[in-house]
Amino acid sequence: MRPAFSAAKPSPSARERGKRKGAAADQLLTDHVLALRTRLSDALALGLTKSDGSGAKKWQSTDAGVQSHALKAMSAFVGCLSNEMLKLPLVKESISDVIVALDGILKTKNFSVLIQAADVSLKLVTSIGNSIRQYPILGMVSSLSCHLSAAQLPLAMSCASAMSYILNSQVSARASAQTEVLEALERTNAVASIVSALQNYMPDVHPLTYLVEMISLLRIILWIWPSSRYHVWSNCDLMGKLAQYCFSTETKVAAKILQLYAALALCGNGTMILLKNEELMTRISNLMRKSIPNTTRIEALKLCQVLLRSSKGCSLLMTSHCQPTVQGIMDAMSEIDDESLVTEGCRTALLALRYPGNHHRCFWSNAIDEVLYKILAGRCISSRQAHQILCLDELLNICSKNVMNIHPYVWDILGYLAVHCNSEYICARKRQNSFLQALISCACLLVTNFMQKNSPMKLSKDEQEPILRAVLMMLLSPSQYIFSEASSKFLGVVIALDDEYLNILWSSLESNVTRNLSTSFDCVKIMTNLMNLGCLVIVQSNHSLNKRNAVEVLSTVIKECLNNHLYITRSNIASHLKFCFDGSSCCYHIEEWEGENIVLFYGLVVLFNLLRTVSFVCVHCKRNSDAGIVCRDCRDCYTEGLIRVLEHALCQNLSPGSKSYIAHILSLFGLCGFSSKLGGKMKSALCDNELVDLELLLADGESVNVHAAILSARCPKLLPSAKSLDSDGKMTNDWGRRSIYRVRMSDRVDSHALKKILEYAYAGFVTVDEDIVKPMKTLAKYCHLKSLQEMLQKEQPRWNSDCPRYDLTAAIEPAEHSFSDIILEAQSNDEMECHHGSCQLLTPHVHSHKIVLSMSCDYLRALFQSGMHESFAEVIKVPLGWEALDKLVWWFYSGELPRITPDCRWKNLRAEEQLSHLKPYVELSSLAEFWFLEGVKEECLEVVTSCLNSSTNASVEFISFAANQGQWELAEAAICSVAHLYPKLRNSGQLEQLDEDVHNMLRTEYVHFSQHGGRSN
Repeated sequence: MRPAFSAAKPSPSARERGKRKGAAADQLLTDHVLALRTRLSDALALGLTKSDGSGAKKWQSTDAGVQSHALKAMSAFVGCLSNEMLKLPLVKESISDVIVALDGILKTKNFSVLIQAADVSLKLVTSIGNSIRQYPILGMVSSLSCHLSAAQLPLAMSCASAMSYILNSQVSARASAQTEVLEALERTNAVASIVSALQNYMPDVHPLTYLVEMISLLRIILWIWPSSRYHVWSNCDLMGKLAQYCFSTETKVAAKILQLYAALALCGNGTMILLKNEELMTRISNLMRKSIPNTTRIEALKLCQVLLRSSKGCSLLMTSHCQPTVQGIMDAMSEIDDESLVTEGCRTALLALRYPGNHHRCFWSNAIDEVLYKILAGRCISSRQAHQILCLDELLNICSKNVMNIHPYVWDILGYLAVHCNSEYICARKRQNSFLQALISCACLLVTNFMQKNSPMKLSKDEQEPILRAVLMMLLSPSQYIFSEASSKFLGVVIALDDEYLNILWSSLESNVTRNLSTSFDCVKIMTNLMNLGCLVIVQSNHSLNKRNAVEVLSTVIKECLNNHLYITRSNIASHLKFCFDGSSCCYHIEEWEGENIVLFYGLVVLFNLLRTVSFVCVHCKRNSDAGIVCRDCRDCYTEGLIRVLEHALCQNLSPGSKSYIAHILSLFGLCGFSSKLGGKMKSALCDNELVDLELLLADGESVNVHAAILSARCPKLLPSAKSLDSDGKMTNDWGRRSIYRVRMSDRVDSHALKKILEYAYAGFVTVDEDIVKPMKTLAKYCHLKSLQEMLQKEQPRWNSDCPRYDLTAAIEPAEHSFSDIILEAQSNDEMECHHGSCQLLTPHVHSHKIVLSMSCDYLRALFQSGMHESFAEVIKVPLGWEALDKLVWWFYSGELPRITPDCRWKNLRAEEQLSHLKPYVELSSLAEFWFLEGVKEECLEVVTSCLNSSTNASVEFISFAANQGQWELAEAAICSVAHLYPKLRNSGQLEQLDEDVHNMLRTEYVHFSQHGGRSN
C-alpha cells in the first residue's frame, strides 16, 4: 500500500553527476586504452608544438623516424576506440591532436611515411565516422588531396578513400563548413587531379579498386558542390572514358558510374549531355533489366529519377528510350519480395508520369494498374492468384492496417495516370479494367471512410493526403471512364452523408480562415478541408450550400495565400516525396504545375468547380444568364471583390496550374484569356486603318480591317488561302502605298462573334457577354483557339497544360507569305544568307512588320506616319549590331528580351566571352532612350545585374564599356557587383583601364560596402 506522502528524492548535485560520469569514463577507459593514450601522447610530444601565441598546435618534426613512431602510436590508439569512447573529453582531445599531426606528416617527402600516414588517416576517419565534423579537418583535407595524383597507387588510393569518408560527412554539414572544404579542394586542384586519374586509367596497369575509389570520390564532390560539375560534363574526353567504364562487364564499376552520373545530372546542363548520348542511355536502360544484380538496377533507377525531374528531361528520355525504360521500371515495381527495388521503381514511375506524353500509353500497355494493385495487396496474392482480385473489404483492410512505405507512391502514380489518361490508353489494356476498377473503388472508399466520424480507420494526415489527392485527380480526369467510375463509387457513399457533412466542412474551413491576427492558420486542416470539398463539389452538383457565403470563404483563402499568410508545400505533408536529390541542384528551373503553395491551388480548384455548378442564374440580380454566374449588368458589382483579386493574381508569378484555374474562374464571369502588356499594345492596332492589309467582308454588309501579320501568328485560320493571296482579290488603298486583300466571310459567321474573336487574337483577352457565347464557341473551335474554346465551354483546365503566352514570333519566320513590309538592317560588316522570298540583301537583317513595330515604338510610329521620304523606305538602318538587333526584334514580337541564364556554363566563360554576350544589352539600353522603347532599359538592367552578380569575370571591362556608352545605370550595377573585390583589382592593375571618375565611383562603393557590413548600395 502506497504511503499518503513520500518525499521526493533530491536531485543529484553537480559534483555527484561528475562522479558518475567519471565512473562511466573509468569503465570505458581501461588500463589498456589509457596505456595506448599515454604512448600516443609521448609520441606526439616529439613533434607536436604550439606554433603561436594563441595556443594552436602544429606538427614540426621532419624526422622520418619520429613521424613513423608517432603514426604507429596513432594507429594503435585509434584501433581501440569504440563509439562510446568518442564522446569522452580525453579521447576528443587526443583525436584533435592526431588530426593536427596527420596534417603535418602528410606534407613530408618520405614516401614510406606518406603511405603510413595515409593508411592511418583512413583508419581514423572510418573509426570515428560522422564525428569527424567536430574537428578541424581543413588542413587534413588539403594534405590528402595533394596526393590524389601520386604516381604510387597505394598512396593515392588510401588518400582517396580517406577523403571519401571525410566528404561524406559533409553532406549534411552547415553551408559555411561546406564552403570552407570546397575552398580547400580548389586550392589543391583536387577535381583536376581526380579527372586526370580517371582519364589516364588503364585496366592492364591499374587495379580496379583504384578506378572505383576515384569514381566514388568524384561522385561525392559533384553531389555536394555544384560548381565542380561543369569541369566534368564539359570534358569530352572524360565523358567518353566514363561511358566506356559504364559499358564494363564489371557491374560494380557500372554501379559506381551510375552514382557518378546521378550526381552530375543534378546540373541541368549535365543532364542534357547525358540524355543526348544515345548509346549511353541505351546502356543505362539495359542496366534496369531483370538479369542485372538488384544493387545495379537500383542505381540505374536512381539515375533515371534525376534525369526525369524536368519535362524536357522526361521528353528526351521517353522519346528515344521509352519501351526499355518503362519495362525496367515495371520490372522493378513487380519485384514484390524486394521492397527497396519496388520503392525505387515506384519513385521513378512517379516522376515519369508527372508529365503527359506517349509514355503513358507504354505504362498502360505494360499493365501498370495490375502492378499497382499487386503492390497494395502485397503478399496476400499467391502465385496461383496472380490475376485474381481480392475482396474489396480485404483490400481495404490491408490498406488501412498495413500501410507500407510504398503505398503513398501507388496513390500518387494512380492520380497522375488519371489526369493524363485518355480513351486510347484505357484501350491499351484491352478492356481488362478489373484491376483499375479495384484501385478506384479502394481509393474512393478509403476517402469516404476518412469523412465519417466513427470510422475505424485511423490514418495520419501523411497517409491520408496521397489517397485523397488521388481521388481528386481521378475526378479531374479527362478520361470519361475513370471519371465516371470514381464519381459513381464516391457518390454512392457520399449520398448517405447527406448535405450535413458538406456544411460541416464549410463551417470548419470558415472557422479556420477567419482568425485573429494573434493566431496562426492550421494549414494542414485547411488543405484537407479543401481537398474533401473539391471531391464533394465535383460529384454533387445539387447541394444546399449558401453559394455566396462559400465564395466569400474561398475568396478569403485565396487572398491569404496570395499574401503568403497561408502557405504550405506538399512535401511538408507528404514525407514520401522527400526521397530525391539531397544533393544541391544547379542550372535547373523545375516548377510543379500545381505550384508550391498547394492550399492556393486546391482553393482555386474548389472555387472553379463550385462556380461552374451554379445554375445559370445571376447570383446578384437573379436574372437568367446563359454565359456564366454573373450577367453583364452586375459584373461591375464584383470588380472590387473577387474579380479584382483574381485579375491581380493572374499578373503575379504563379504556377501554370494556379494561373490556369484563375483564368477559367474569370471566364465564368465573361473575362476570357490572359492579358499581357504586348497584347494590350496590339489591341489598339484593331483601330489602326492606315497599316491594314486585309479586309474581311461580313454577311451583314459590314467589313473589318485587320493585319495579316498579326493573324498569321495568332489566328491563321482567318487568313485567306495561299491561292487566294495570289489571285486578283486585292485592292490598293487611297495612298497607293499597300495592297489590301479582300476576303468575303461565310454567311454563317456571326459578325459580332467574329469581332470578339479578332479582339481575342489581337489582345489575348476578351470580355464575352452571354448573348454571343454560342457562336463564339463555334468560331473558336474553327479557328483552333483551344484555350478560348475550353473557357467558353467551362471545361476543367487540363493537368500540366501550359498557360497560353502572347507571342507574335511566328510572323517573322520564313514563309511563302510573311506579309513583311519593312526590313530592319543591322550595323555589321558580316554577311548572311536570307531565306526570305527573293531577298538579295547580304547584311544581317530581319523582315518585319510596321504594325507590330509601331505599336511598341512611338519613334517608329511617328516615322511611318510622317509622310517624309523615310516613311516610304523599304529598309531602316538600325544603329545596333546584329546580336542586339536580333534581341530587339524578339522584344517587339514577344514582349520580352531574351535572357542570359547565369548558370555554370555562363560562370565558366572567359571574361571576353561574357563581355560579348553583355554588350548587346548596353546597345539596346542606349537605343531605348532615343526610340522611346518602354521597359527595355529596365529589362537590360535586370539581365546585366543577374549575370554580373553571378560571375564578376567581365565586370571591370563591362564597367568601362557601359560608361563609354553613357549607360551609367548599367555601369553602376556592374560597380556594385565587383565593389567587394576593389583591393584585389587595384593591386592587380586591372582598374587602370577605367577613367578617374569611374575609378572613384568604384572606390566609393567599396567604402560603403566596408562600412555597412558587406552590403552594397
